Amino acid sequence: MAKLVRRYLAHRRGFGYRLHAAGSYLHAFARFLDRTAPGQPLSTKLALQWAKGKPAQPVTVAHRLSAIRDFARFCATLNPSTQIPPNNLTHCRNSRRAPHIFTDTQLRLILRRTKHLRPLCTELRPLTYRTLIGLLVCSGIRPSEALRLRDEHFNAAAGTLCVPAVKRSPGRTLPLHPSTVRALQRYQSIRRSHYPFASHFFVGPFGRPLQVCAVDWTFQRLVRGVAGNGSRPHPRLYDFRHCFATKWIARWSSQSVPLAHHLVLLSRYLGHRYFHDTYWYVQPELSALKKAATRLEQYRHQKPIST
Repeated sequence: MAKLVRRYLAHRRGFGYRLHAAGSYLHAFARFLDRTAPGQPLSTKLALQWAKGKPAQPVTVAHRLSAIRDFARFCATLNPSTQIPPNNLTHCRNSRRAPHIFTDTQLRLILRRTKHLRPLCTELRPLTYRTLIGLLVCSGIRPSEALRLRDEHFNAAAGTLCVPAVKRSPGRTLPLHPSTVRALQRYQSIRRSHYPFASHFFVGPFGRPLQVCAVDWTFQRLVRGVAGNGSRPHPRLYDFRHCFATKWIARWSSQSVPLAHHLVLLSRYLGHRYFHDTYWYVQPELSALKKAATRLEQYRHQKPIST
């Protein structure tokens, strides 16, 4: 069974899946099977015995069973006696938490509220947050990437933004809409007049770089009263990224465009190293994305994609 696990992991990783946690679970599960039931096919009883063998939180048990379930599907193609554990073995769902998808009305409300932010040690605060949020909405970059931007990363003449590489994402140069370029130029010009020696593009008090905790604190006040439509009670800054991706996928899906090609471009635009990461931006429970989810699921199983 240990050899079969290695074969399965090599196969899945060839499609761009990292499977760090799942790989660890499956190696331990294989050792358990080879010790407890050598030569026997994988069964639901053995899967449950191992998954619940050590005390763990329900979500951990669900993660273990999810890894075994995918492995069992692979094994079933080689040995028809393999049992695939059903999805209803635990009460805890093993899935990523659904993000909040902003409506146009909510976006306009948030941007209007930025005008009423009180200047705290800087008169730029309202304009800073309006420009920052506008960039997140129209570019889909991560909030942490936006806060690390410097002047040299923005090329107004070319209309591009260079997003530096981080540990889990390669560097990339993004084309910007002319209206986005104008908004960034305006903010940059005003910011330079206040803080000519600022090191970062977006600044906080006294021209210092914006801090993540301060941005999150301010954002929660901007979205006060906006009920979350995902798995969380309140929207997050990171949800702008989800909103950007899901809206583009829904638009392409409804237009009968070559979805696979656009999805690869989207994956690279978002800075995903693996196509698997882009797949999670589709939320099948949203009616607008049901068709996109089906098409993306079909494409995901066709061939390996690494970005």
